[in-house]
Amino acid sequence: MFVYKNLYSTFSFVFLVIFVTVYSQSLFAETSTTNEHISFTKPWIRLLPPTVTNTAGYVAINNSSNQADELLAIWSPTINSMSVHQTKQVDGLLKMLKAENTTIPAKGQLVMQPGGYHMMLMGLEKPLIENDTILIYFEFERAGIVHVSFPIIRK
Repeated sequence: MFVYKNLYSTFSFVFLVIFVTVYSQSLFAETSTTNEHISFTKPWIRLLPPTVTNTAGYVAINNSSNQADELLAIWSPTINSMSVHQTKQVDGLLKMLKAENTTIPAKGQLVMQPGGYHMMLMGLEKPLIENDTILIYFEFERAGIVHVSFPIIRK
């Protein structure tokens, strides 16, 4: 009986180690800061007064692949709602509208900058602090989920 009990304990321990190793690798494989074809240039979030609960974020998303990739979603654990908007002229007025097309072309980029495409960060849970960072997740149709740290900058 003693041999079976030790064998069972050893088997349970080995199974647990293998399970934790495989499961943790799959968790970390879901998101990354880099991707074979998608990269990010000059990410930043605009610092606004502490009473303002919405702001904008900017970045250039580069696609080195031979195929276009669609940006499906963006989110952050510290922001209630995020979406990509585009500033457009409508009936002679500049309007900020939800972006209709967030495809990063093959061998191209989607540039988010003031006055054009940009990320709207709505419902900030706490005031932003200059030079802090916010982790933002990007989900792409082909590239999967990639996360990027955005510095908060006064401009």
